[in-house]
Amino acid sequence: MRLKREAVERMMAERPPGTSLEEALEVFEVFASGSLTDEVYILDDVGGKRIAIAPTALKEKYRQP
Repeated sequence: MRLKREAVERMMAERPPGTSLEEALEVFEVFASGSLTDEVYILDDVGGKRIAIAPTALKEKYRQP
């Protein structure tokens, strides 16, 4: 599944402060990709887990301290 970055930004804006990108996307882990710029890919079964691949800047913006 692919989500536009704008859709993910809206999703995060609707969540309570402190919500992680993983929680919002309902994935085990979000991996950063330097080559992605405007889409987030969600993969349902990677080693039995649901993961996402997001642009590096987006992952960093919502990185938990």
